Amino acid sequence: MNIQVQNTSSGVKATLSGFSATEIKSKIEACQEGSCECNCDSGVMERISGIELQENRDTLELCVNGDVDAQTLAPMMQSCLIGEAQ
Repeated sequence: MNIQVQNTSSGVKATLSGFSATEIKSKIEACQEGSCECNCDSGVMERISGIELQENRDTLELCVNGDVDAQTLAPMMQSCLIGEAQ
């Protein structure tokens, strides 16, 4: 499992490899509803205006729009998406 996070003009883009799209979708929905099991920062979640998940052949592309940056989101994604799996 690997996560690469980079800044974009509208937020951040994360390229995920080794993840199940279904599992990622359910985690995104849980975080958006405030019922996530990981250590989501509600202050950061409030600054997110939208989340899109796109499936590519070998990877998933997660675009997070809003007043967020890779430096803030990368450790959260690492903890939430990989932390439980190890």
